[in-house]
Order: sequence, then C-alpha cells, then structure tokens
Amino acid sequence: MVRQEESSLSFHLLGPLRVLHGEREVPVPAAKLRILLASMLLRANQTVSMDELAANLWGEKPPRSAHTTLRSYVMRLRRVLCSSSDERLEPIRTLPGGYLMTADDSQLDLLRFRSTLAMAQRVAADGDHRRESALLREALGLWRGPALSNVPSDALHRDFVPGLAERRYSALEQRIDLDLARGAHREVVVELRDEVRTCPWREHFWAQLMLALYRQGRQAEALEAFRQVSERLRGELGIAVGSELRLLHQQILTNDPTLNLPLRSTSTTLAAKARVTVPDELPADTGDFIGRQEELSQLRDLLAQRVSRTTVCVVDGMAGIGKTAFAVHLAHQLAPRFPDGQLFVDLRGFAQPKCPVEPAAALELVLRSLGVPGSEIPPHEGARAALFRSLTRDRRMLLVLDDAADEAQVQPLLPTAPGCRVIVTSRRRLARLDQARLLTLDVLDQAKAAQLLAAVVGPHRIEAEPVQLVESVVHHCGHLPLAVKLAGAWLRGHPGRSLNQLAERLSSGHSIAAYGVAPSLQLSYQRLSIPQRRMLRVLGLRQVPDIDVQTAAILAGVTPREAETHMESLADANLLQEPVPGHYFLHNLVRAFAAGQTA
Repeated sequence: MVRQEESSLSFHLLGPLRVLHGEREVPVPAAKLRILLASMLLRANQTVSMDELAANLWGEKPPRSAHTTLRSYVMRLRRVLCSSSDERLEPIRTLPGGYLMTADDSQLDLLRFRSTLAMAQRVAADGDHRRESALLREALGLWRGPALSNVPSDALHRDFVPGLAERRYSALEQRIDLDLARGAHREVVVELRDEVRTCPWREHFWAQLMLALYRQGRQAEALEAFRQVSERLRGELGIAVGSELRLLHQQILTNDPTLNLPLRSTSTTLAAKARVTVPDELPADTGDFIGRQEELSQLRDLLAQRVSRTTVCVVDGMAGIGKTAFAVHLAHQLAPRFPDGQLFVDLRGFAQPKCPVEPAAALELVLRSLGVPGSEIPPHEGARAALFRSLTRDRRMLLVLDDAADEAQVQPLLPTAPGCRVIVTSRRRLARLDQARLLTLDVLDQAKAAQLLAAVVGPHRIEAEPVQLVESVVHHCGHLPLAVKLAGAWLRGHPGRSLNQLAERLSSGHSIAAYGVAPSLQLSYQRLSIPQRRMLRVLGLRQVPDIDVQTAAILAGVTPREAETHMESLADANLLQEPVPGHYFLHNLVRAFAAGQTA
C-alpha cells in the first residue's frame, strides 16, 4: 500500500473532490476523470469492475466503446497523479476485470472519517464520553461541504452520497447530544439553527434545539421551534411530527423537571428495569408447515449446544423459498429453551427498494421490547448496541432478525451472551458475518410441493386428480413454495375451475405463480448493480436453465473473469445456483422474470 510519507498524495471526498500533493492542489479539471477517481476512492482497496466504472461514468446505457474509452481515461488519470508525485509509484493498479486504488487513513479523508467514528463508538461503549466527543469533533472536522459536490455522476450521488450524508448527520447529532449532556446549551444553539435550516426534515435536530433553548430559560422560543417544524412537516409533507418531538413539546409545556437531567442513564439501572419484561414477539407459527425436517433438525441441534458466546444461524435463499416461515417454525420449536423471551424484528431488507431498517432504529425496537422507556434510549447506534449487549448479558433469549439486507445491518444487533441465540433470514448469503452458521434453502422436492398444494387447495380436490396433473402444476411453479401457494390460492378462489385448467393456464404462459413472485424478485433485482442486472437479463434470454462461465461471458460480451464475478454476485443474491463450481443454474421463474426485464 502506498503511504503518504512516500507519495505525499492525499485525496478528499468529504466535500468537493480534491487531490493534494503535500499542500499543493493537483487539478483534475475533466469531469469524467473526477468521476473515475471518485469511483475508485469510494471503493478504496477493493477491485472496481470495468462495468461498474462504466455505469458510474455513463449510466445504464454506456456507449459500445465504453471499455476502450475507460482505459483511455485511466491512462490520463494516471498521468495526472504520477506527474504530481513520485513517478515510480503506481497509484492505480490494473487487475483482471477492473482496477484497484490503494489508500490508508493518512491519504483518504473518507477512511479517516470511518475509522475515527469506529473509535468513538468503542470509547462510548467503555463510558468515556469526553473522549467520544473529541473523536466525533475530529471526524466531523474532515467535512468541507456536501460530499462529491463537483463530481457529476448520478450513480454516485444515488448510491454513495446519501449514505455518507447520513453518517455525518448521525455523528453530528451524537456529538450535540454529548454537548447537551455536559451543559453546553448556549454553544450549540447557533449550530442547530443552521442545521434545521439546511436539513429541516431531521426531527432530532429540532428536538436538540428545543431542549437547548429550554435549558437556557427560553421556553417561548423552544415552543416556537416546535410550531415551525410542525407547520413545515404538515404543510410540505402532509405528516405530523414524530413521537420524540410530541413528547418533548409536552414536557416543555409542563416544565417537566426531567428535562434538566443528563441525557444518559447507566445500563445497570436500565438492566434492572428490563428484568421484569419477557418479550414474546414471534409471529404465529404455520400450522401446516411442510418439509425441511432435515434442515430443522440440524439447526435445532446447533442452537441447543452450550457455547461460550452467542450462536448465530443465517438462513438464506431466493425470494419465495420460505425463509421466514422456516425461521418462525424453528423459533417456536426452540422457544421453551429461552425463558427470558423471544424477539422478532422485521429488518425490511428487501421489503421496499433501498429502505431497509437502519440498525439504530432496529435497536430502538428491541430496547423498547426489553422494557427500556423511550426517554432512556440513547440517541445513537453505538450506545444503543452497547446497552442492548448489557441488558442481554445474563439472559437466555432468542432473537429472530427477518429479511436482512446485509452483514452491516445485522452486526450491531447481535448480543454476545452465551445464553442468547440468533436466527437471521436474508436473500443474500451473509458470508462475512463472523462465526455464523449458513444454511441455504432449496426448492421443495416434488412430493413436498404436491403436499403443499394439497394443503392450500384442500386434499379432497387434489387426491381425485391424476398424479401427473399435480406434478405438472408444481413443475410449472418451479417447486417454489410461494409460487405453489399462489397457484393453489388461485384455484381455491375459483371453485368452479379444475386442476387441469390451472395446469393449462400455467403451461400456456398465463403464469399466476410467476406474476405473483415477480414483485419479490423485482426487489432483489433493484438491489443489483447495473452490470449484475445486465448479466441476469442475458441469462434470462436462454431457453435452458444451466450455463457455464465461458458461455455467459460470450453472451454478455465481457471477459470470463468479469462474468465469473457477476455470476458469483448473483449466486450470493440467490438469483443463481451453483451446483458445481463454474456451472450455474437459473430457476425457471427467475429466468422468466429476467427475460421480461429486457423488454
């Protein structure tokens, strides 16, 4: 890795993109070169594929000469960077299928921002709030304005900038909470007025402003701030203020003495309060759960073992495979082993495009379930996670985290106590989740799929039909539980129709099952990168379900290495299966969906 003391190059993304050689700015005047540089720096120390770079440069429809032009841009960018530093050093490495740009905390402000926030979270867990505040100030001091403000890439501003802004706002809220806790009310008022002006929808800033004004004896101004945010939210968004602002408004009206107390409470006191709460949040079990007995037995045995830390199981599979039903059924079987309660959190990882539940919000839900009053819940993720671990330290609890988006969403929600167990479901393989047991659910076999169809429609309507007809229906459903249920529900809702008519509709392209599964697949599709979407669409045009990497590369017009990378990502998203290394299988409903995306 190139160190700053060797190259003297530093890069800045937290504001306008800047490159410095020591104290001297290195101009990058061409917009395309700034997009290219930002794309690699946002993924520093990772290989960025040619297709991803092309998508960032030109959007979903890059020119045919995209790869050739991209190589030319890389050469030009190298000349800009190398001419400003030691020419013997190579700032951009060419790797199979893409490029890699190395950097460390001393060279890239984004990496320094992340590492400083991580350090602040660690000291917060140890109770050192003075050091936490100093680290947050240091991290926030790296910002020079809106991130990438001079980088004209719709893709980067869609996929990266909102997340960066969210991290900054969260850190700022956390730092101001610490200022309020130590009594620095006057110092934060001017800053907060600026923030509510530039980010009026962030209600916690308004709450902090109201509290700071109230603690200075400016009750009327605090109430005026509440009126302003209420009218703005109602007038421009048509919504009412949230519970935090409503409660604070009421407390200010009544001069609630607790408003003059420090914001933070000890986890020891809260743990004592939480002891009386035994949550029982599991959804109702499926009365006619069918199949999966071997998988259930494996995880029951694993979760029953005595270990020195929390056991985590991740159940993944494609949309409609029955992950939630499996996890809930397993959790009900295990519930008697966990007398301190069972928690269930819907993380909505794929429930709505780009709207998964933030870890901080999920932690608030579980803390409330454990009996922690809303006024006692810390405002930020790190402190909430530390409190959750404290409350569960000596408890035997089962936690089900349903529909997780990725490892980063799950990690803060994991307890560490040996008496706790966690079941996670996701459409993605969460392979980077430390020490988790992974289980991928496959489609049902023919007999179990037929049994499920009978359970939905009614055994009397199925038993009288030829076996071949039942097999035809479940075959057209791809043995996928959701598709079988949807087909069965259609037949049950049309009592005058026969199983033969259902089979004819499915075989003639009137795929009730496919149409019903399509919305779920669409959510998975929207989480893919542009190159991954393109690869899936290409695979969907084939009339056969299996394909190898070489053939996929030819069809997609990419290198075998690029094809392998995209297909591995699709397999991780459970949109492809890899029964044999290098050979992939596309479920027929996924294939039909993918083919439809090309229209």
